[in-house]
Amino acid sequence: MTTAATLEALDLSVIRNILRSMINEHWSVTEALDEYDIPESLRDEYEALIEKCFID
Repeated sequence: MTTAATLEALDLSVIRNILRSMINEHWSVTEALDEYDIPESLRDEYEALIEKCFID
């Protein structure tokens, strides 16, 4: 059984990996989400989390 905290930790781990790949591979957010096979239904959520990393 997966807890909400575990899911959140997994999401943040994926976000860190996506950010690292965006920097290292010079990918756009869309390219990174494609590369990590993020489902269409979750893309808005992931984009919002990524955006928070760049906006004060």
